[in-house]
Amino acid sequence: MKPEVRRWLERALLVGGIALAAYVISRFPLSEIADACLQLGWAVFVPPVLCLGWFVAQSLALYHLLGGAVPLRVLYWNRLVGEGYNTLLPAAGLGGEPVKLAQLARYVEMHHAVVALINDRLIENAIGLVYSATFVAIGALVIDVSPALRTSMLMYGAGAGAAGIAMGALLFTNLTGRLGARIARWLGAADLVGSRLPPGALLRACWWSAASRAMGFLEVAVLFWVLDLPVTLWNVVFTTAALAAAGFVGGVIPQQAGIAEATTVGVFELLHFPGAAAIAFALARRGRMLITSVLGVGLHVAFGRRVAKRAP
Repeated sequence: MKPEVRRWLERALLVGGIALAAYVISRFPLSEIADACLQLGWAVFVPPVLCLGWFVAQSLALYHLLGGAVPLRVLYWNRLVGEGYNTLLPAAGLGGEPVKLAQLARYVEMHHAVVALINDRLIENAIGLVYSATFVAIGALVIDVSPALRTSMLMYGAGAGAAGIAMGALLFTNLTGRLGARIARWLGAADLVGSRLPPGALLRACWWSAASRAMGFLEVAVLFWVLDLPVTLWNVVFTTAALAAAGFVGGVIPQQAGIAEATTVGVFELLHFPGAAAIAFALARRGRMLITSVLGVGLHVAFGRRVAKRAP
């Protein structure tokens, strides 16, 4: 592509991306989020801070998947910016993957970067599916729910559990390596042969990915405490599992618009919590999503070119 054409194309894509992000942000219930923030007071700052903390754990997972070839500070920037685009762009949670790949390819071979991102997504989804399937199924057996809802919860538990186990098994095969090599060739990399990641590196990545998900317990526990709700291990674990299940089921809907809020109201009803608390809880988490995603995209727009010019 001619340099002048490339420059104009980059500018057009940037303007289009900013316009799309602005449209998505405008679809957030901004006034309701502000009211929920006022109700929660100082606690409204806890979810974004915790989110920045679990980005550290997720960055460590990717660090091990890349064999320590990329500095942790680079991976943290990569996660913050990439997840910002994943949240704001209606692309089934994949809008930030090209941004992640473009940066990682400056430090490692394209094939290595693609395989690491595939494994990272597989690990995250496998853990989330097995975890949510387990506790949603337990909830169907221990909570007094209607027969129809119990059947639905058990069906999700069986289906999501099987899918999560299958994803986990794929990690220890050479499939992701072969898939990564093919994608890298599509992107113009040299003809490469897929290679299997050492089991030790995979297990360490799984550990840090699980740790990042466990940090979500703290967010739920703090919001329960501020809203004067019973902070028990079961209440926290079941709520996070049910919200994770809703995320998987409604993942194709941009930003899960309405899915998380409706699920929160339903979960709070099952736990006999007030409906008003459910709205405040859901909007506080929605506000966390908005703050961290705008922060990541804003940093990329403001400093992305400067970061890209730095020598690896």
